[in-house]
Amino acid sequence: MKRSHQVLIALIFFISCSGNPPGMIFIPKGEFTLGVNPNNEIIQFMSDATLSLNAQPAQKVYLKPFFIDQTEVTFEAFHRFKPKFKYETMNSGEPIRGVSWYEADAYCLSQKKRLPTEVEWEKAARGSDERLFVWGDQFNQVNANFGNQVRSIGSLSSDTSVYGVSDLNGNVSEWTASWYNSYKNSEFKDTLYGENVKVIRGGSFHKMKHGLMKEFIILPYRNFAPPQGRFWDTGFRCAKSI
Repeated sequence: MKRSHQVLIALIFFISCSGNPPGMIFIPKGEFTLGVNPNNEIIQFMSDATLSLNAQPAQKVYLKPFFIDQTEVTFEAFHRFKPKFKYETMNSGEPIRGVSWYEADAYCLSQKKRLPTEVEWEKAARGSDERLFVWGDQFNQVNANFGNQVRSIGSLSSDTSVYGVSDLNGNVSEWTASWYNSYKNSEFKDTLYGENVKVIRGGSFHKMKHGLMKEFIILPYRNFAPPQGRFWDTGFRCAKSI
């Protein structure tokens, strides 16, 4: 092993053991592959309507180190922040749902954090080896929560990224800080590009009810919605700059 790699591993270990804010995971600096290429094998089971054209072309992106919440923000935590916001639930440890982007952003800021960018979210989920799901490239519907109801955070250890971040492939989708814009060198055009809608990342529960489509839960997949929108399959987690 090269000395530079040994130093990096030692640094990551030191920070992860002694310097992480409570409940957060350290994501090291460096390059990773953002997006998906047309010649990727994932395209073999994608139709023209679900081709993730807005996530092409795949490209190397360098990110500075950052922290990201290990789990999604829970109902209990958000209710402490905004007591008037509540709905019927038997499980205060499930991820908060039905909040707008503005509410998610306000919560993170109140914790001296921020929402992750969509690029940060994808790196935390995919690592550096271009995997399509947090567990690898082969789809397995039991590895994440795509079922009929939301679960407590961290219920499925198989839905854990290489960095140790939970529930990125399933349970609830997540707001990001990013406006929906074109990737660099992309030829795809979308009238929604600009400061119109915010990017949402990750798969969610109740996908089985409508017929599970792998196209919509691969990690590079980009969904989006107006920031004032509220959706019962969408929550969020926070990030923090270093």
